[in-house]
Amino acid sequence: MAGWSPAITPHVPPAPLSDDSRTAALRALISLERGVMPHLSEWDAAEVGLEGSDAGLARELILGCATHARLYDWLSDRFLRPGPQPAELRIALRIAAHQLLAFDRVPPHAAVATAVEALRRIGCPHLTGVANAVARRIGELRLEQREGDGPLGRLPFDQRPESEAVRHGLPDLLIQDLGDGLPEPRDAQLAALNRRPHLCTRTRPGAPSVHGSSILRREGAWIWWGDPHEALRGPVADNRCVVQDRSQGRVADAILQTAKARPGDLVLDLCAAPGGKSTGMRDAGLVVISADVSSSKVTEMPGDLLRVVSDGLAPAFTPGFEVVLVDAPCSNTGVLGRRPEARLRYDRKHRDQLIDLQSELLSAAAALVVPGGRLVYSTCSICPPENEGVAHNLDGWRVLGQHLQWPNEWEAGGYYAVLLKV
Repeated sequence: MAGWSPAITPHVPPAPLSDDSRTAALRALISLERGVMPHLSEWDAAEVGLEGSDAGLARELILGCATHARLYDWLSDRFLRPGPQPAELRIALRIAAHQLLAFDRVPPHAAVATAVEALRRIGCPHLTGVANAVARRIGELRLEQREGDGPLGRLPFDQRPESEAVRHGLPDLLIQDLGDGLPEPRDAQLAALNRRPHLCTRTRPGAPSVHGSSILRREGAWIWWGDPHEALRGPVADNRCVVQDRSQGRVADAILQTAKARPGDLVLDLCAAPGGKSTGMRDAGLVVISADVSSSKVTEMPGDLLRVVSDGLAPAFTPGFEVVLVDAPCSNTGVLGRRPEARLRYDRKHRDQLIDLQSELLSAAAALVVPGGRLVYSTCSICPPENEGVAHNLDGWRVLGQHLQWPNEWEAGGYYAVLLKV
């Protein structure tokens, strides 16, 4: 990420059997910074003895600090000596800043004191003095009354960074790739990339009606929940519902509506893991073969799917599918709220490697479609080079329809295009 290079951190003592929320978050974020834990989904609160509200607080600190690291580092740099800083100090200051600016119920003195104490608990007492001083200076910038959402809502306008990328914790290259075409207000559009939509479930066909005290919204078979645990322990556990983001469901909708697939049609899901889109198509009456290159991921997909291990670049199939879906590996820029660490990988080399892979997968899939059939390309990215840049450049095919979903309160971001052979 241009303008932001994580410092190398020394060895951190192993976590005790039980950590407080801030210390657990500090250890997890150091592991992320070092590459020891490349995906935040690997973090397990139970492993550090946290549960309930303590686990929730730690998780919010981890996700929030990973999301807004650039903003918090920019604020800290105003009060630090120039030059590289120890990673432990950097991350402790992010934890303090997130509590000061994103939380409304943590008193400022507690936000500072708990972050400093976390440093002490991981064996860095020599950093507590500077951490305390800098965190207090950041706290002096904090507005008494919130004037907007997120950490920026607690900062006066004249104390906010000029850079869009820094304001919203986004890679410079992503801002460049999005260009000038975002609708106004542009700041609100960029802030939405960090949103974490409410948990959404899709009710299975023929399942009994679903009820719940935390249901926020219904849209046909789709239900949004204020309390994810109510959904997971209830209708998801007894298979009345499956967890699926609405934006993922739109791909299955497009296969039925734009691609004109009919019950009984043979469909290949070429990059199927973890199986959500396959399940949606199967529930709509399509005959779905769910393929993925990873045998372990194929094993983890729902057992009632017709699962096959196959390399999407050299598919183990002959032509004969009415629809082939390529849900391609991507930068995850449409789901940064849930996967904030994905922004750390968004550089030109990684993006271009993804685009090459996406193009090759789409080309391989095109050879498997019957004459008159449809090819569907989807990502969970909002990056134009990965989306239109791939779908619009497949030789011999034209776009029948496409849709870009921007993240919002109810669904994550993503893109799909339905293609027909010319």
